[in-house]
Amino acid sequence: MKRHSLPLRLNVHRPGADWLTVLTALLVMIHIATEALGGPEKVDATGFYGVFGLSRPGMLEGKGWQILTYSFFHGSWLHLIMNTVVIYAIGGRVAWILGARRSAGIYIAGIVGGGFLHILLFPAKPLGASMIPSYLPLVGASGGMMALLMALVSLSPDSRMWPLMVSGKNLGWGIMLSALILFLLTPGLGFPILATAGNWVVRAEALGASLFLISHPCHIGGGLVGVLSVRQLLGKPVTLEDLRRDRKKREEGSP
Repeated sequence: MKRHSLPLRLNVHRPGADWLTVLTALLVMIHIATEALGGPEKVDATGFYGVFGLSRPGMLEGKGWQILTYSFFHGSWLHLIMNTVVIYAIGGRVAWILGARRSAGIYIAGIVGGGFLHILLFPAKPLGASMIPSYLPLVGASGGMMALLMALVSLSPDSRMWPLMVSGKNLGWGIMLSALILFLLTPGLGFPILATAGNWVVRAEALGASLFLISHPCHIGGGLVGVLSVRQLLGKPVTLEDLRRDRKKREEGSP
């Protein structure tokens, strides 16, 4: 009987003079510099994130660079590590399939797409009217990270996402659905019943408030960019029904 075992080694993108390595190193160095200056909270107090982070008022004031610069900064080491690990690991697989230029393009498009959806949908006061201040600046590369993740899901839906050992399709769309649910529960949106449930989560869980300070629209926007980018590159996927229809046409047309 054949035995099934966990993989003993992982295929990881090798560091080199490529966009993934350069981006990862740059993100880490920027955060090290931020920590050396006193940490994100102290840097934010200077108004730095108000200039280079992403916010609706900032964009309306003409700070168009924010749609890109927000992605170079992170709110904590955990935030940085989660983004860079996924970007490097998943991005390496996408680059191996599509090439460096296209994979980098998907990442940048995810940053821009996630940023625009954040500007359009994220409420000024996500925790409710009593929250001060409003329009917290967004930082983080999550939009690009989600674009790469959903691009890989679209390219290889049945691939296993080690160590979770679930299909890429289930993992990717599960994350997207979770982001959508959490967004709809955001108290600051004021949706009937949903806002009440969101307020209950804020009161009941120690980390409940932080769940709604995360920009779920940015995650959703970046993920959608990844899916649409792959569909545009590869065209409409061929389904079993398409093959059966083509076969029936050939059989009907044969003498």
